[in-house]
Amino acid sequence: LNRWLKEVVLSHAPPMQKGRPVKIKYIIQTKGRPPTFLLFCNTTELPVSYVRYLIRNFQDTFEYFGMEVRMSIKKSAPENPYHNERKRSGSGLGGKEARKSRHLAELK
Repeated sequence: LNRWLKEVVLSHAPPMQKGRPVKIKYIIQTKGRPPTFLLFCNTTELPVSYVRYLIRNFQDTFEYFGMEVRMSIKKSAPENPYHNERKRSGSGLGGKEARKSRHLAELK
């Protein structure tokens, strides 16, 4: 599915929303009857015409002629999960003596 999505997006990119490019990150199948898919994007909505294009391209590629295919859009996580590492605080002075004093302060 993700290889198909990558090919489709490269051949016909989604239109911009509010002056920003829409990035469709990946797709998963959530149900089997009718085939239902969830697209993860950097926005909450895609234009109806583009979703219709994706559905028709999917039906043509995988030969689902006449079968109802559903696609929903979900916004991916807004921030990087690895960004929330411990922030360093203090005056910025380091070295052996500063590490030693911090270690002693933690032990108290």
